[in-house]
Amino acid sequence: MKYTHMLPFLEDEDIDELVEKILSGEVKGVNLMVLYPFLSRESLNKLVDRLIKDKKGKELRGAIPFISKEKVNAIYDAIVSGELTGIKESSLMPFLGKSKIKEMFNKLVEEAKDFDDEVEDEEDEE
Repeated sequence: MKYTHMLPFLEDEDIDELVEKILSGEVKGVNLMVLYPFLSRESLNKLVDRLIKDKKGKELRGAIPFISKEKVNAIYDAIVSGELTGIKESSLMPFLGKSKIKEMFNKLVEEAKDFDDEVEDEEDEE
């Protein structure tokens, strides 16, 4: 039997303990992302905060469907500020709030003025 088959039957504390062991390196071969659906909201929020602080963007990608808009916004803010790499801000779009999507759009429009419009026009003519 695989350990993943047992996750739905474990207590929150047991899963939290496993997360800590994975993060500390005590347990190897267990993918942190597999645990996200089984973590309590509070535990997942703490984990996301820790992963942002530790700059582990790759590990955060799998958590996005399971976290609140506020936490997704926190990830977006960390990406924009340069604090977090390993995750593309565009991958957050389906999970961002309207204000963050508007902020992302305005940023892209602002950046677009630095590019030559003729490049796009040439592609359209082909």
